[in-house]
Amino acid sequence: MIAIRNLAAGALAAVSLLFCTGPAAAQATAASALQCPRGISLIVPYAPGGVTDTAGRLMGAALERELGLSVQVLNRAGAASQIGLGELVRARPDGCTLSYAVLPTVVTHYTEVPRTPPYTRASFQPIGNHHLSPQTIAVRADSPYRTLRDLVEAARAAPETLSVSTSGQLAVPHSQVLMLEHVTGVKFVSVHYTGGAPSVTALLGGHVNALAGGTADALAHHRSGAFRVLGVAAAERDSSMPTVPTMREQGYDVLAASATGIVAPAGTPASVVQVLSAAMKRVIEDATHRQQLTDFSLIPAFMDPDAYAAFWTDTEQRMGPVLRTIRPN
Repeated sequence: MIAIRNLAAGALAAVSLLFCTGPAAAQATAASALQCPRGISLIVPYAPGGVTDTAGRLMGAALERELGLSVQVLNRAGAASQIGLGELVRARPDGCTLSYAVLPTVVTHYTEVPRTPPYTRASFQPIGNHHLSPQTIAVRADSPYRTLRDLVEAARAAPETLSVSTSGQLAVPHSQVLMLEHVTGVKFVSVHYTGGAPSVTALLGGHVNALAGGTADALAHHRSGAFRVLGVAAAERDSSMPTVPTMREQGYDVLAASATGIVAPAGTPASVVQVLSAAMKRVIEDATHRQQLTDFSLIPAFMDPDAYAAFWTDTEQRMGPVLRTIRPN
């Protein structure tokens, strides 16, 4: 855990300056803590155009202004984010290479046998959580399935015939499908893509029967009338689509949401972590940035490094029983 009292005197002064002075002083502090002559590489381990990519580009542009350094967003899609995260843990722990990470997806990588990614929880240094995204199940507007029960009962009548697109095996949308299968006893065919954008395109093109994705994945097409959202996997209805009932309201005890944040390689100096986390905090507290996230049906939810690490540990504990009782396609 990172505690300010453990920082060296020089780093403590830098952090104090960062919190107590204006943008120019913050940039000067960042420049002294971050030795990144080529700027910062921010990995988005998903395909371009999806929710994490969109939010990452908003954050990247804002961090450039906060830090006075260039921030290049790099899409490294594949294996439900394992490709990008694998690249991150091989990078130097100097704060110049960062990556987005989605919980609980990352937890499944190193806890689900027989996966053998080149990392564990100890391989990452949390910087801060950015946003939350509840999950949904959606179909095209011309689908014969008008309710979630319609979809479930059709899958019960014809097991392993109804297809559902996801952003990757054991990514959060896929976990949502597994949970729905678990509580209903039915079996879908999960079709895995390299991110949210291609999984949405699959439903738009009629290549699958349904989409499993975040509220942000479905929102634009819900508003346009192209998609019918059948349920939200949250405790309460989502304010961006208030007419859509929760899965619990419909008798299915499924709760699924992604928590998306930024991580660095383990061993990144505490002074660098504090500078980056403080910059993230300022971005997320900005009213314009918060509205941008809300417009995409994302919930701004900053967590500092300690809180993010504790949340990560809690996620591991909650996902363990799920992974022991359900298995991916």
